[in-house]
Amino acid sequence: MADQRFTDSIANRALDTVDLVVGTVHDKLVRPAVVGARGVVFGIIIAVVAILIAVLVSIGFIRLMTVYAFDHKVWISYLVLGAIFCGAGAFAYTKRVASGHD
Repeated sequence: MADQRFTDSIANRALDTVDLVVGTVHDKLVRPAVVGARGVVFGIIIAVVAILIAVLVSIGFIRLMTVYAFDHKVWISYLVLGAIFCGAGAFAYTKRVASGHD
């Protein structure tokens, strides 16, 4: 009977050790990998949707300006949209942070 309790104790300690190791590996390795993968996937989805929205808004702007504002002169619409994008780019360029390289 004493041998049975001794082997049960060893088995329980071994199972507790395995459970601790698996839990630690899960917390230190698997969980950060899952969080990183989710971040990559959601980042790609957000980027694709943002590009799609920008393209659709640009097309809508060109069509509206061509038909209603500039009497079917498409080049003026392109010029105005180009100026808007250049202005936005110049604004973003002024807000950049220097990387510290010469």
